[in-house]
Amino acid sequence: MLSDAKMLDGTETTFISPKSDAIGGCLIFHGFRFNDVRLWYWSPHFHVLGVIKGGCGCRNCNHERGDRRSCSGFNGREVRGFEKDGYIVKVMGERKTIFGTAWYQLNHSTIRTNVKRPHACTWFGVCSYRKVKVEKRKSLCPICGEELVKLHYLGVRHIVKERDSPDYVGSFIDDLIGSDGSPNWCEAHSGSYG
Repeated sequence: MLSDAKMLDGTETTFISPKSDAIGGCLIFHGFRFNDVRLWYWSPHFHVLGVIKGGCGCRNCNHERGDRRSCSGFNGREVRGFEKDGYIVKVMGERKTIFGTAWYQLNHSTIRTNVKRPHACTWFGVCSYRKVKVEKRKSLCPICGEELVKLHYLGVRHIVKERDSPDYVGSFIDDLIGSDGSPNWCEAHSGSYG
């Protein structure tokens, strides 16, 4: 699997991960690392939060360095892959939460600022934008079961929208017809509820 990415200087790079069997995930670019005295230095690298085909295999196995090559799990793939192409692909220890790991990696990622829409991560494989199918669900009325529509309020009562206000109420209810006989509500011409 190949995933192209642009470095900060505009040069193209290709992240190669066929040995990792990563079938999808997000690629997060980091341009810097800390040195021994905790100072940043330029060291471009990528982090991947991804899905590995067949799982990791032996995340916690304790093979000796020489024995890892024969391992059938990820540790063996890591050693054999490095011998083949020189890239190091590691599976880190088990994390407490995926959200926490993503937050940490994104918190200090390197982002290009000279583009119209900068991205902190690039999605690839089964997680790519083309593969994601988002099904738009219709919001239904809990009473009648009909599809909800966007309405405009035409009545004379003031709707308080600021949640901090003491006059704010979560549900605003008013009659369909005002006291003068005109409608208090009309269906919006565009948009939908929810």
